[in-house]
Amino acid sequence: MAVSLELAKKHLRDTHDDDDDEIELYLAAAVEWTLTYTNRDAVPDGAAFAFDAATLLMMAGMYENREAVITGTIQAEIPTARRLIDPYRRLRV
Repeated sequence: MAVSLELAKKHLRDTHDDDDDEIELYLAAAVEWTLTYTNRDAVPDGAAFAFDAATLLMMAGMYENREAVITGTIQAEIPTARRLIDPYRRLRV
């Protein structure tokens, strides 16, 4: 996957360097999530665009919701990241 720190910061509309370490941490976790969710060790040929987009979406969610618990609001998962990589998911039986 080719999601760089620069691309991640652009996606977040982040213009400073204060959170770079944190963004890199969330970026690594998002990459791991996409591979784990699809039960793969690497991105399939021709699927980098979907995995990169899913990585950016998951990383942004982690960055924007940094707490483990949200109080006083309704929260729902936005399924876009899963929908992008569902066609590449290997299901276990």
